[in-house]
Amino acid sequence: MTADHWRGNRTRYRFSPLERRGLIAGWRGGQIASVAAGLLVGVVAIRTRPSVGGVALALVGMMAGLGVAFWPIRGRTGEQWLPLVARWLWPAVAGRRRQVTPAPGRGHLATVESSAQARSAVDVRPVTGRLRAGGSPRVFDGLKVTGTPLGSLDSGPELGMVIDERARTATAALVVRGHSFALLGSVDQDGRIAAWARVLSSLAREGSDVHRVQWIETCLPDDGAAVRRHVAEHAALDLDAPARRSYQELVDEAAPVTRRHRILLALSIRTGRSSRAVRGSGRRASGIGDVLAREVLNLHRGLDGADIIVDGVLGPGALARVIAEASAPLDGTADRTGLAGAAPRAGPGRGRRESAPAAHGDRVTSWPWPMAVEPTWAAVHTDATWHATYWIAEWPRVDVTPDFLGPLLFSPLRRSISLVMEPISPSRAARQVAQARTADLADGELRRRGGFLSTARHAREKESVEERDVELADGHAQYRFSGYVTVTTDSAEDLKGASMAVEQAAGQAGIELRLLYGMQDVAFTCSLPLGRGLS
Repeated sequence: MTADHWRGNRTRYRFSPLERRGLIAGWRGGQIASVAAGLLVGVVAIRTRPSVGGVALALVGMMAGLGVAFWPIRGRTGEQWLPLVARWLWPAVAGRRRQVTPAPGRGHLATVESSAQARSAVDVRPVTGRLRAGGSPRVFDGLKVTGTPLGSLDSGPELGMVIDERARTATAALVVRGHSFALLGSVDQDGRIAAWARVLSSLAREGSDVHRVQWIETCLPDDGAAVRRHVAEHAALDLDAPARRSYQELVDEAAPVTRRHRILLALSIRTGRSSRAVRGSGRRASGIGDVLAREVLNLHRGLDGADIIVDGVLGPGALARVIAEASAPLDGTADRTGLAGAAPRAGPGRGRRESAPAAHGDRVTSWPWPMAVEPTWAAVHTDATWHATYWIAEWPRVDVTPDFLGPLLFSPLRRSISLVMEPISPSRAARQVAQARTADLADGELRRRGGFLSTARHAREKESVEERDVELADGHAQYRFSGYVTVTTDSAEDLKGASMAVEQAAGQAGIELRLLYGMQDVAFTCSLPLGRGLS
């Protein structure tokens, strides 16, 4: 992505096309295999039946191979659909598509001391359970919400983190918000964007322990109580004043369509051997927590310097409620602040506060994962809600301003927009650019010798690689990123209408959404603060 300054010094951004390199001349391995299979069928047909019928059969086989390799169906070619359909059909054949948690049957553990040492309380705790369903996809398996001290004081607030045993990551989340961005002039807006870019650049340093950064903007239903309370507390006019009555009527009429927006910024680190800091701590839970807390506090400092308001970091209880809220019904009764159980905001430069939040808010008091998950081809049913997740396949191909996502961000739907970013160290980015330039030269020469057409897309991808090389030479950081949009409703019927509305809003924003058929259960987790969404 590049930025240009024009039209009164207003910065506009240009997204590069999605790079689609393959093994040979841009052909993927599946395309090569499909074409080779078609040619093999043609040769066998002609050799076994050297007649007009054999020639016709050979032509049909070769055309089928070419069709499977290159004919797109809803954004994918046949060779891309085949493994996806196979993975989708296998659980159905085995009868293990529906996933149900075994947690209720596992019960709780109670430790009762002998009468000589009896205390006034009995230690009761749940048995650790995971979502399992035989051999079917276990999207929440290996996930655990726990806490770690946020700093050096063990008696202070805790940082909530999600341990992903399968991906070997640990993720924490901060609640952030901006202010007055839409009302600022172009110069001030560009300054704030540049400050955010400096924060991201600091995470892509050589030897950084940060694995991924993810921001999630969620639009949730609300009963309007917060708006009415704000009016009651800050109104300067009496209840009998005409202007006050008129405004109160407006607030009451808007209550059914009131929505609240929440922005989470999640940060993930690796817990495997590839992390030097975690490896130095012996890969213990305390060592993982120390590394994650340190990176979260560093990010907190950077956000403060970028004029981004950090309302707090989520404690274990608040983090669990955020995850559970994704599958909660649309009743508008969920925690409106998103901060119950969050560690109090202690400016990183000022040290942590001595007082800890209430114990019930700081602990995981409920099962955060869905009790049942049932994926369909185009949606997933979790507990009392239905979800449809889209992948942002193409970003705007024309120059856009920083607020280009406005139509999608302010659509009055219950939905989540997630952007997962993976920082690339300077040395690794330089190697990738060198490999990409070499591959482009080789593919271009093969296309020239074979008489294949070089399209404008090929030229634009080559220009994008050259621009990346220049940006690296200028000291800019690089990220690999992917975006997802998840729509949530109470019923499958409502999901169809909401999906159409979000597709229309995405079109107005200039982005192309692609519904992730056959993998909705996996895609749904990309809208949660887990750092998932990149291979």
